[in-house]
Amino acid sequence: MAATTAALLTVEEFQELPQPEGQRIELIQGEVVSMPVAGYPHERTKANFTSILNGWVAQNPIGVVFAETGFVLDEHDAPIPDVSLVLNHRLVPGSKGPLTGAPDLAIEVVSSETASHLESKIDLYLAHGSRAVLVAYPEQRVLRVYDASGVSRKLESHQVLEGIELLPGFSVPVSAIFEGV
Repeated sequence: MAATTAALLTVEEFQELPQPEGQRIELIQGEVVSMPVAGYPHERTKANFTSILNGWVAQNPIGVVFAETGFVLDEHDAPIPDVSLVLNHRLVPGSKGPLTGAPDLAIEVVSSETASHLESKIDLYLAHGSRAVLVAYPEQRVLRVYDASGVSRKLESHQVLEGIELLPGFSVPVSAIFEGV
């Protein structure tokens, strides 16, 4: 991933840019960051997360799961988490335009991000109100869980993802997140 512009853009200016074919772009700290189309491990991990969360939300209707949805956080930041969850009370039927504020849960699947870009996104989500951020590393089959204070814990494939305050009673083997990868 590389920044494609040196000038600090506002979200308003960013939203007027054309979407490059075959890429997604997001605005991080006023810089346009392009993300090439991801490969199978990334997409399969994202699909697994989406399926797992949608199944849990069907039984515990606290919000809506989104995939690759942009969020406007402030004047210079509009990231696109791979998967996200927004609580029902924040969703307004009939709204137009992008979602504002950080998702309650942001999930990033690492494939081509630089470490600094990933850290910036985690910090942005947490600083703007995300209650948890999950970062999946398909190649290593490792999950890192950040809580609202920024404290993280590492979970390996043989462990269970649970204890996320936002998702009471949620529990899934980490291996299920990477199934088929």
